[in-house]
Amino acid sequence: MKEKNESTQNQVLSELWRLILLRGISLLIIGIILLAFPLATLTVVLIIMGAWWLVDGIFTIVKSIKGRKKVKSWGLGIFTGFLGAVAGVIVLSQPALSAILTSSFLVWFLGISAFINGILGIITGLRLRKEIKNEWSMILGGIISIFFGIILLTSPFISALTIIKLIGIVALIGGITLFIISFKVKGSVKKETKK
Repeated sequence: MKEKNESTQNQVLSELWRLILLRGISLLIIGIILLAFPLATLTVVLIIMGAWWLVDGIFTIVKSIKGRKKVKSWGLGIFTGFLGAVAGVIVLSQPALSAILTSSFLVWFLGISAFINGILGIITGLRLRKEIKNEWSMILGGIISIFFGIILLTSPFISALTIIKLIGIVALIGGITLFIISFKVKGSVKKETKK
């Protein structure tokens, strides 16, 4: 029975190291692309955001019209949906120009989002501290997110291109780390099979 458990564990570990290695290689490739082509990456991100704004705007308009009998503020839904759809059309029709013009907006948007998510993370961590273990990690993540948001909101010199480069560096570091971990896992599989 013990040998069967060890055999199963070795099989899982031998499959796991390949998965970790694949993730590491993927992160390395993403990091290299982000660092080598930051403006093109920003343009792609904005195209995705533009498509989302357009689709979300259309759905918001449709949903507001359908729910006009149940919801009193359905006109506000149509207005926000219209704004989203227009923003989506503008970004999709001029992605390169949008990348230049909206980089500061993107920094502000990311800063506000990080700040709000940080506050919500702290509140959630405090509320769930009796139900879950390691709630401190949620609280710490919230504090880090608030700190990141404050940096983005108070530092106008940080551009969206800088953020993309930072994400590229983080991806490279993560990829190298996963690469090393994968070979450590592979090494532990070899040691177990020799026993």
